[in-house]
Amino acid sequence: MTLHEAEQKLRVDLAAAFHLAVAYNLHEGIANHFSAVLPGGKHFLVNPFGLHFSEITASNLIVCDFDGKVIRGDGAPAASAHHIHAPIHRLAPRAKVLLHTHQPYATALAMLSGGRLEWALHTTCRFYGRVAYDTDYDGVALSDSVGERMASVLGCAELLFLGNHGIITAAPNVAQAWDDLYFVERVAQTQLLAMASGKPLAMLPPDLIQQVAEQTRHERFDLGYIDRHFEAQKRLLDAAACIYRN
Repeated sequence: MTLHEAEQKLRVDLAAAFHLAVAYNLHEGIANHFSAVLPGGKHFLVNPFGLHFSEITASNLIVCDFDGKVIRGDGAPAASAHHIHAPIHRLAPRAKVLLHTHQPYATALAMLSGGRLEWALHTTCRFYGRVAYDTDYDGVALSDSVGERMASVLGCAELLFLGNHGIITAAPNVAQAWDDLYFVERVAQTQLLAMASGKPLAMLPPDLIQQVAEQTRHERFDLGYIDRHFEAQKRLLDAAACIYRN
């Protein structure tokens, strides 16, 4: 695959993620931002400020460097997009794709004092050992220090809860980042429903949590669940004549 072909595939996949966020109500109109580092590791794709998630296409994603300069494309990223994504991509190079949202249920969990994923559900175990929590919210991201702090807290995790703010999924590719974005919302919704009953959660024992985490990792990677899930989601977009590939 040539560099041009690799970039085009990345553009299509990232554009699909925006439209899937709309389909599952994980978006806030023109707010929030998704990014993906281009082959070569010096620039990244991101959505230009002002476009609704449903307007994003492969061709209107813009290319920026880690200093915030627009290299290619029309428009500019939102200030918070640059100050969150550029520092994380720079300081955590394994995080090739970052999906940042204020999606309802996961964000509701981030609003709770001591809000955490609780290991009381099969699906939650897929995130075991992969979650970090940034509890030092200090306002809108208007300087690189915010993204630098997030990168430090993220460490080797792949899901970052931003206290009083939202979440970020970090992954080596769009399919994996989307898979986590989708399932953390399902997990958070189910957990909050269970908590609303007022009854205590039936917590899983640590050895079983570890076992299920390993089993779901086998499903996700060895059995190809992540890629098949993402391809299925894109087929749904295609069947609805979605514009994301344009």
